[in-house]
Amino acid sequence: MSVIISEGVGGSRRYGRTVSSLTGSISLRLAMSLDGYIADERGGYDWIVPVPSPGLDTTDPLPFEAFLDDVDVVVMGRHCYDQGQHRDYAGLGKRLIVATSSPPAPAPGEGFVEFVSQDVVGIVRAARDAGERCFLFGGGVLVETFLASDMVDALTVSIVPVLLGKGRPLFGGRHPQLDLALTAYAVQDSKVRLVYRRR
Repeated sequence: MSVIISEGVGGSRRYGRTVSSLTGSISLRLAMSLDGYIADERGGYDWIVPVPSPGLDTTDPLPFEAFLDDVDVVVMGRHCYDQGQHRDYAGLGKRLIVATSSPPAPAPGEGFVEFVSQDVVGIVRAARDAGERCFLFGGGVLVETFLASDMVDALTVSIVPVLLGKGRPLFGGRHPQLDLALTAYAVQDSKVRLVYRRR
């Protein structure tokens, strides 16, 4: 996937405990190296590979498909769109918003894509406040914009067992403090998936 090989918001029974779902929400779901990068220096993700962890994997891996079933709106940046990652959401009945300063001409068969050049935060906030569950797919600039606006309600981070040393960091440090609570976790193929929501 993209800068956001996203991982999602839990909302039901996890490991014997019930966690209530958020009604309207803005969520991140992503993968990160152990030293905090979401892509390597070239923007690549080939370091995200399964590494067997027998005896440690949890019963419920919190799969992306289950997370996506609970999503109404997908939001991504222009770079993700240009990489063709929006095509994964064609035919799923999701509203798909692409944030870009220079909207391209609509491509054939892509009437489901909504290009937004101004106030994407306000548009997504309105969707959340109307009860819709919004997923910030990426990329990094878009994610940082929402974090800086204090507009992230929940996030899931999958920690990948690799130290990249260099790359694109997950957090740029230009956002306010966000206090979180752990609501679910999973282990699969040596990746630890942690689901948080705003306290």
